[in-house]
Amino acid sequence: MKSRDELLEQNMPVREHRRVLLISNRVMHYRVSVYNYFWRRFRQEGWEFSVLANELQKQNQNRVDFPFTEMPFDFWAYRKQVRAIAPDAVILFLHLKDRIIWPLAHWLKFSGVPVAIWTKTRNLDDPENRVRNAFFDYLHNLADGLILYTDNLRRYVSPRHFNKLFVANNTINFHDFPEVPESKEQIKESFGIPFRKVVLFTGRIGEEGNRKKVDHLIEIFRELDRPDLGLVIVGSGLTEALRSRINPKNTRYLGEVHDPRNSQISRIFKMADICSIPGHVGLGLNQAFYWGLPMVTEAGKQPPEIDYLEDGRNGYMVPEDDVAALRQRLLYLADNDDERNRLSANARQDILSRASIESMFGGFLACAESLAGARRHPVKS
Repeated sequence: MKSRDELLEQNMPVREHRRVLLISNRVMHYRVSVYNYFWRRFRQEGWEFSVLANELQKQNQNRVDFPFTEMPFDFWAYRKQVRAIAPDAVILFLHLKDRIIWPLAHWLKFSGVPVAIWTKTRNLDDPENRVRNAFFDYLHNLADGLILYTDNLRRYVSPRHFNKLFVANNTINFHDFPEVPESKEQIKESFGIPFRKVVLFTGRIGEEGNRKKVDHLIEIFRELDRPDLGLVIVGSGLTEALRSRINPKNTRYLGEVHDPRNSQISRIFKMADICSIPGHVGLGLNQAFYWGLPMVTEAGKQPPEIDYLEDGRNGYMVPEDDVAALRQRLLYLADNDDERNRLSANARQDILSRASIESMFGGFLACAESLAGARRHPVKS
């Protein structure tokens, strides 16, 4: 049986393709499925989509369908590659610290290739840093288009640039998530998890100084005398110091989970009842909501995906670093099935309506179409 995307492509008329090039830093495993989807959908709209990056995450086990070139950052090598591709539009997905962004953005501009920047608009962990923000604002001014993670980020963009804003709500490709026919109980048994209710934490734990705050959950469950309620931790970077604090009676650490079809992590999400990432929820929130898990997190320095959380509708947000309030909300949801089920239904409904992969693609397509219309002249050979 043909997939949804294959049927869509089969029924689309053949068009003369224009070219859009995404230049990125390390391509994370969860982006591969997104870019595969973009490649198929761009082709259906008359575009060739390709990616040029310095690295593909080594843990990636997803098949790469989109045209992909991996090469270390070097301006002259990248300039040569851009000339070979001759794109009608370029999208930069680079950090300020990726030094190649500065000569590359200027060369593209001067070469007549419209350039957009896919951006959070600020370093949201330090949004009031005037020096760093001056560099962000300079890029906003230089770019022909700005692709934002959520509409709420426009507050960091000068109104004079609103005409070149495109919103592509940041998400993951739910179409590639596998069906999980097993029951919660069957999955728990296969992982050796005895708890009646499960709180799940996922994420790269060592990322930027434990900004996801898994230690708050470890301390809550360290002191919790509830054999029916357990914590499952998934992710890389759990330090020996944190491991030593784990209560083995009610906490399991499964480490980093990767497989070609995302089947194992999908089984883990289905098995759980609540998701809690106390800090920097990231795309873990999207994945949790897709599987109908309410999110319990803390206020503070959160990424754009936090916009999908509505306190009291699809999860809870407690004050920053208030571990007692976090504990109270987790226990309340664990013990109140009706409330948890209400939040669960809302979570899935909200993420499918607000952060579908098709709506994300729509933002990229609108930007590419706009940039191509502003194209001045070809890349110089």
